[in-house]
Amino acid sequence: MAIAQVCQKNGVSTGELPLLYLDEHLAVVAKPAGITVVFDRHRPGEGHLWRKVWETLGPVFVVHRLDRDTSGVLLFARDRETQRVLSEAFAHGKVEKVYHAVVAPPPAWQGTLAAMPLREDGDHRHRTVVDWERGKSAETQLRLLRQLSELALVEARPKTGRRHQIRAHLAALGCPVVGDALYGGKPLAPRPLLHARGLALRHPATGAWLAVEAPYPPDMAFLE
Repeated sequence: MAIAQVCQKNGVSTGELPLLYLDEHLAVVAKPAGITVVFDRHRPGEGHLWRKVWETLGPVFVVHRLDRDTSGVLLFARDRETQRVLSEAFAHGKVEKVYHAVVAPPPAWQGTLAAMPLREDGDHRHRTVVDWERGKSAETQLRLLRQLSELALVEARPKTGRRHQIRAHLAALGCPVVGDALYGGKPLAPRPLLHARGLALRHPATGAWLAVEAPYPPDMAFLE
């Protein structure tokens, strides 16, 4: 059933909510950069995406998160049972996640597996750092998609779910995300140019394979 048909059936007006997929069990939205998924106690005056989606669609439940400045595919459950099933799928690595990152300088490799253990809150700047002794296992499959003069577009497929994993791994490899001041990225953008491009998983109710892709946000439109 098409998004518009489901919305009409449920009496839902989507307004400006960037919906990518919707059915009775789950909702997938294109998260804009610059908004948190849930309430942030450090920014009590800001809204968050969970509330916006709830106000538009009715009750929804958080399954996973993206950083405040990361854009792209974000999935919500529409009932508690779906939340439980999806949470288990994420926890056991049964969800395929694809990110696109603009990095500088371009990497020397065409593809590589970043298998470096990470420790969260590892320095005075509260960054995630590579720590071969106390870090937790972390793997990110990386592939060079294309070079853009002094920049490059890289695909990242995280196999684990550590905080800031992709940003920390790319920085450790010497090609941090452009705009990522925390991890040494070149100041060519006001935010890290990291985008959750796609998500694929088994539908929690039907078992059918579901793949959703988010278009690039305006500040990454030059990649289209």
